Amino acid sequence: MGKNVQLLDENLRDAPLRDGLLFRDVRTTAARVYGLVEGTYERIPEALRANATEKLLTFAGHTSGGRVRFVTASKRLGLRMKVTDGQGLPHMAFSGCAGIDCYLGAGPAPQYAGTRWPPLGERLLESELALPGEPVTVTLYLPLYDGVELLELGVEPEAALLPPEPYAREVPLVFYGSSITQGGCAGRSSNSYAALVSRWLDSDFRCLGFSGSAKGEQWMASYIASLPMSCFVYDYDHNAPSAEALRQTHRAFLETILARQPDIPVVALSRPNPDLSGPDGERREVVRETCAWAAAQGADIQFVDGAELLGEAGRECCTVDGIHPNDLGFWRMARAVYPYVRAALERHGEGSTILGEEGTRR
Repeated sequence: MGKNVQLLDENLRDAPLRDGLLFRDVRTTAARVYGLVEGTYERIPEALRANATEKLLTFAGHTSGGRVRFVTASKRLGLRMKVTDGQGLPHMAFSGCAGIDCYLGAGPAPQYAGTRWPPLGERLLESELALPGEPVTVTLYLPLYDGVELLELGVEPEAALLPPEPYAREVPLVFYGSSITQGGCAGRSSNSYAALVSRWLDSDFRCLGFSGSAKGEQWMASYIASLPMSCFVYDYDHNAPSAEALRQTHRAFLETILARQPDIPVVALSRPNPDLSGPDGERREVVRETCAWAAAQGADIQFVDGAELLGEAGRECCTVDGIHPNDLGFWRMARAVYPYVRAALERHGEGSTILGEEGTRR
């Protein structure tokens, strides 16, 4: 009979929630929720839901890119979160699907403080994390592949929960794309390439990655065009059913955005880890063609070749299934994309940073 390995190794167990903390719903506190539609745990607003497929609505209800940020001097932080599904995926760590990541400190190099998730296959997380006991900015990254029904924070009764220190760049980066953009299959919610690039730049961000559901629809283009953003990262190649379908939507999608925000810098990616001897090569050329067209119109656009995103040595170690990156794959993707986004921000007067091109302190 199989044994529960968590009972055999205490280092695999979660930290139990102890008494003595005062819990409040996040939305009733001074904490700020980033990356989601205001007042909700959704990624597209109610008014647009009629345009979406049922599949897209499911993934739009996942909180990828959502963060909760605040300041507290409590020595303990209690987490009580109820996710909407709790089933997870067979090829993705449950900690990434349904977990919360915690970072301490403001700026582009915060300290990782731990990850907590519900029991495998269950919906309710009740756990806690140790904090320094002096005022510190806390950032919590919400689940990548699950929704949030309830989120409460617990602090010591004598400790305040205060508004957060702002990001250096409060105007968000906006990422649009596939399951890879959503974060599949990162082992932790802070390890998607969108989260990594944004953290290294000390920037807010919106993740509009929708697993299997980013098809370059015009209603989505119009929505993205309405959002404030400092840079648009354009990455839905994987979800187009064919190179011809990509050609029919890719330029038109960007046209809609640039018509509304002609000065926004754009970083356009072709799909990572491609087989360039087949249709993937034609897909890459479609993305190149869009970039060439936009540049000819005077747009600030950069092309990132997906063939270079995972590097050469050890490429076979970078995905869980030949498509979806693991944490190594996402780190390599972020390292490749970061210089392009940083350069775009610098050209538009947003260049202050203390990080080098690989997300390491100078």
